[in-house]
Amino acid sequence: MVGRIKIATVAVITVVVFGYALAFAHHGGSMYDRGRELVLEDAVVVRFMFVNPHARLLFNWEDGDGAGGEWEGELSGSNELVRSRIYSDLVEAGDRITVKGFPHDTIPRNLRLSSIVLPDGREVPLP
Repeated sequence: MVGRIKIATVAVITVVVFGYALAFAHHGGSMYDRGRELVLEDAVVVRFMFVNPHARLLFNWEDGDGAGGEWEGELSGSNELVRSRIYSDLVEAGDRITVKGFPHDTIPRNLRLSSIVLPDGREVPLP
């Protein structure tokens, strides 16, 4: 009986530790290069998805040489954005904005957004 309790205890601890490690790996942000913030000026909003677990901003951007394409910016979830007074009407398709964020290590054209400069010039820091 004592042996079964020990096995069950070890199993529960293993599951909890493994689950914590997976959650931290996803939410830790280590996949984004925090030492290199990109500033993409004159980006054109394609779509703003105000959803959980992470809101998404799809936008088109071209560099000075005319190379570009569609990018994806990841934000916090809609619940956290609302607590920061950021709502689903922040941007609309066609808006020209400046996007600031950290590039993903392995996914091209993917950023963890740090702020957005709106068409009226206001900069909105993102949680």
